[in-house]
Amino acid sequence: MNSPRFTPWRVTSWICAGILAISVLLCIVIAGIKSVGLTGVTITALDPANEPKDPVLPLVNQHEALPDYELAIVRKTDGTIRLGTKPDTSAAKGLHWQIDDPVSVADIASLRLTEQDKIVSDVLAEVQVRGRSVDENGYRFEFEKQRSVGVGVEAFFKTPIGLAILTAVVLAVLVIIFSQI
Repeated sequence: MNSPRFTPWRVTSWICAGILAISVLLCIVIAGIKSVGLTGVTITALDPANEPKDPVLPLVNQHEALPDYELAIVRKTDGTIRLGTKPDTSAAKGLHWQIDDPVSVADIASLRLTEQDKIVSDVLAEVQVRGRSVDENGYRFEFEKQRSVGVGVEAFFKTPIGLAILTAVVLAVLVIIFSQI
Protein backbone atom coordinates (compact mmCIF):
# COMPACT_ATOMS: atom_id res chain seq x y z
CA MET A 1 0.00 0.00 0.00
CA ASN A 2 1.42 3.36 -1.04
CA SER A 3 1.27 6.24 1.36
CA PRO A 4 0.48 9.69 0.00
CA ARG A 5 3.50 11.82 -0.91
CA PHE A 6 2.28 14.96 0.75
CA THR A 7 1.02 14.15 4.19
CA PRO A 8 0.13 17.04 6.49
CA TRP A 9 3.16 16.26 8.67
CA ARG A 10 5.50 16.22 5.69
CA VAL A 11 4.17 19.58 4.41
CA THR A 12 4.43 21.02 7.92
CA SER A 13 8.00 19.79 8.28
CA TRP A 14 8.94 21.40 4.93
CA ILE A 15 7.34 24.68 6.02
CA CYS A 16 9.24 24.48 9.31
CA ALA A 17 12.50 23.74 7.49
CA GLY A 18 11.88 26.81 5.31
CA ILE A 19 11.20 28.94 8.39
CA LEU A 20 14.37 27.58 9.95
CA ALA A 21 16.45 28.46 6.87
CA ILE A 22 14.98 31.96 6.61
CA SER A 23 15.49 32.50 10.35
CA VAL A 24 19.15 31.50 10.19
CA LEU A 25 19.66 33.82 7.21
CA LEU A 26 17.96 36.73 9.03
CA CYS A 27 20.02 35.99 12.14
CA ILE A 28 23.24 36.23 10.12
CA VAL A 29 22.20 39.47 8.38
CA ILE A 30 20.96 41.26 11.52
CA ALA A 31 23.88 39.99 13.62
CA GLY A 32 26.24 41.32 10.95
CA ILE A 33 24.62 44.74 11.18
CA LYS A 34 24.85 44.78 15.00
CA SER A 35 28.29 43.18 15.23
CA VAL A 36 30.31 46.34 15.83
CA GLY A 37 31.52 46.32 19.43
CA LEU A 38 33.20 49.03 21.49
CA THR A 39 36.60 47.73 22.67
CA GLY A 40 38.25 50.85 24.05
CA VAL A 41 37.86 54.56 24.77
CA THR A 42 40.51 57.26 25.07
CA ILE A 43 39.54 60.58 26.62
CA THR A 44 41.70 63.68 26.23
CA ALA A 45 41.19 67.06 27.89
CA LEU A 46 41.21 69.66 25.11
CA ASP A 47 42.15 72.45 27.53
CA PRO A 48 44.13 71.00 30.47
CA ALA A 49 43.96 74.34 32.33
CA ASN A 50 40.19 73.89 32.67
CA GLU A 51 40.29 70.36 34.09
CA PRO A 52 38.39 70.08 37.35
CA LYS A 53 40.49 70.09 40.50
CA ASP A 54 39.68 68.58 43.87
CA PRO A 55 38.36 71.28 46.19
CA VAL A 56 40.83 72.66 48.70
CA LEU A 57 39.42 72.08 52.16
CA PRO A 58 40.96 73.66 55.24
CA LEU A 59 42.46 71.28 57.80
CA VAL A 60 42.31 68.36 55.33
CA ASN A 61 45.55 66.75 54.22
CA GLN A 62 45.37 66.63 50.43
CA HIS A 63 48.08 64.90 48.47
CA GLU A 64 46.72 65.50 45.00
CA ALA A 65 44.37 68.03 43.46
CA LEU A 66 44.09 66.27 40.10
CA PRO A 67 40.69 64.88 39.10
CA ASP A 68 39.52 61.31 39.59
CA TYR A 69 37.95 60.40 36.25
CA GLU A 70 35.40 57.59 36.00
CA LEU A 71 33.95 56.30 32.74
CA ALA A 72 30.68 54.38 32.47
CA ILE A 73 28.76 52.85 29.58
CA VAL A 74 25.04 53.55 29.83
CA ARG A 75 23.25 50.76 27.97
CA LYS A 76 19.81 51.09 26.43
CA THR A 77 18.37 48.10 28.29
CA ASP A 78 20.83 46.46 30.67
CA GLY A 79 21.83 49.32 32.97
CA THR A 80 25.29 50.79 33.39
CA ILE A 81 28.74 49.23 33.04
CA ARG A 82 31.40 51.03 35.09
CA LEU A 83 34.77 50.85 33.38
CA GLY A 84 36.73 52.08 36.37
CA THR A 85 38.28 55.20 37.85
CA LYS A 86 41.61 56.83 37.04
CA PRO A 87 42.44 58.52 40.37
CA ASP A 88 44.52 61.70 40.64
CA THR A 89 45.22 61.77 36.90
CA SER A 90 45.19 64.49 34.28
CA ALA A 91 43.53 63.78 30.94
CA ALA A 92 45.84 66.21 29.13
CA LYS A 93 47.78 63.39 27.44
CA GLY A 94 44.79 61.08 27.20
CA LEU A 95 43.35 58.42 29.47
CA HIS A 96 42.55 55.01 28.03
CA TRP A 97 39.93 52.50 29.18
CA GLN A 98 40.13 49.02 27.66
CA ILE A 99 36.89 47.03 27.41
CA ASP A 100 37.61 43.31 27.82
CA ASP A 101 34.15 42.13 26.76
CA PRO A 102 33.16 44.29 23.76
CA VAL A 103 29.76 45.97 24.03
CA SER A 104 27.57 46.29 20.95
CA VAL A 105 27.55 49.91 19.78
CA ALA A 106 23.86 49.46 18.92
CA ASP A 107 23.19 48.70 22.62
CA ILE A 108 24.99 51.80 24.00
CA ALA A 109 22.83 54.80 24.90
CA SER A 110 25.81 56.94 25.95
CA LEU A 111 29.22 57.12 27.60
CA ARG A 112 29.31 59.14 30.82
CA LEU A 113 32.49 60.76 32.14
CA THR A 114 32.32 61.82 35.77
CA GLU A 115 34.75 63.42 38.17
CA GLN A 116 34.61 61.29 41.31
CA ASP A 117 34.69 63.21 44.54
CA LYS A 118 34.11 62.15 48.13
CA ILE A 119 31.62 64.98 48.56
CA VAL A 120 29.87 65.31 45.18
CA SER A 121 30.57 63.54 41.89
CA ASP A 122 30.01 65.68 38.82
CA VAL A 123 29.09 64.53 35.33
CA LEU A 124 31.63 66.21 33.07
CA ALA A 125 30.39 64.96 29.70
CA GLU A 126 27.97 62.45 28.25
CA VAL A 127 28.29 61.43 24.61
CA GLN A 128 26.82 58.99 22.14
CA VAL A 129 29.15 56.64 20.29
CA ARG A 130 29.13 58.09 16.78
CA GLY A 131 32.00 57.99 14.33
CA ARG A 132 35.61 57.68 15.47
CA SER A 133 35.63 60.55 17.95
CA VAL A 134 33.36 63.10 19.58
CA ASP A 135 34.22 66.41 21.31
CA GLU A 136 32.02 67.39 24.25
CA ASN A 137 32.46 69.88 27.14
CA GLY A 138 36.21 70.25 26.60
CA TYR A 139 36.96 66.53 26.18
CA ARG A 140 37.66 64.42 23.12
CA PHE A 141 36.31 60.86 23.22
CA GLU A 142 38.10 58.52 20.77
CA PHE A 143 36.44 55.17 20.19
CA GLU A 144 38.03 51.84 19.34
CA LYS A 145 35.56 49.53 17.62
CA GLN A 146 35.82 46.03 16.26
CA ARG A 147 33.48 43.64 14.48
CA SER A 148 32.69 40.54 16.49
CA VAL A 149 30.44 37.58 15.72
CA GLY A 150 29.77 37.08 19.44
CA VAL A 151 28.69 40.70 19.91
CA GLY A 152 26.41 40.51 16.87
CA VAL A 153 24.71 37.28 17.90
CA GLU A 154 24.24 38.48 21.49
CA ALA A 155 22.81 41.81 20.31
CA PHE A 156 20.55 40.05 17.81
CA PHE A 157 18.95 37.74 20.37
CA LYS A 158 18.19 40.68 22.68
CA THR A 159 15.88 42.20 20.06
CA PRO A 160 12.18 41.26 19.84
CA ILE A 161 12.67 39.80 16.36
CA GLY A 162 15.62 37.79 17.65
CA LEU A 163 13.50 36.32 20.44
CA ALA A 164 10.67 35.58 17.97
CA ILE A 165 13.08 33.84 15.59
CA LEU A 166 14.62 31.86 18.43
CA THR A 167 11.15 30.68 19.48
CA ALA A 168 10.25 29.84 15.87
CA VAL A 169 13.49 27.89 15.39
CA VAL A 170 12.91 25.85 18.54
CA LEU A 171 9.33 25.09 17.51
CA ALA A 172 10.39 24.25 13.94
CA VAL A 173 13.08 21.85 15.16
CA LEU A 174 10.58 20.18 17.50
CA VAL A 175 8.03 19.77 14.67
CA ILE A 176 10.70 18.33 12.35
CA ILE A 177 11.82 15.87 15.03
CA PHE A 178 8.29 14.77 15.90
CA SER A 179 7.23 14.48 12.26
CA GLN A 180 9.95 11.85 11.73
CA ILE A 181 8.69 9.65 14.56
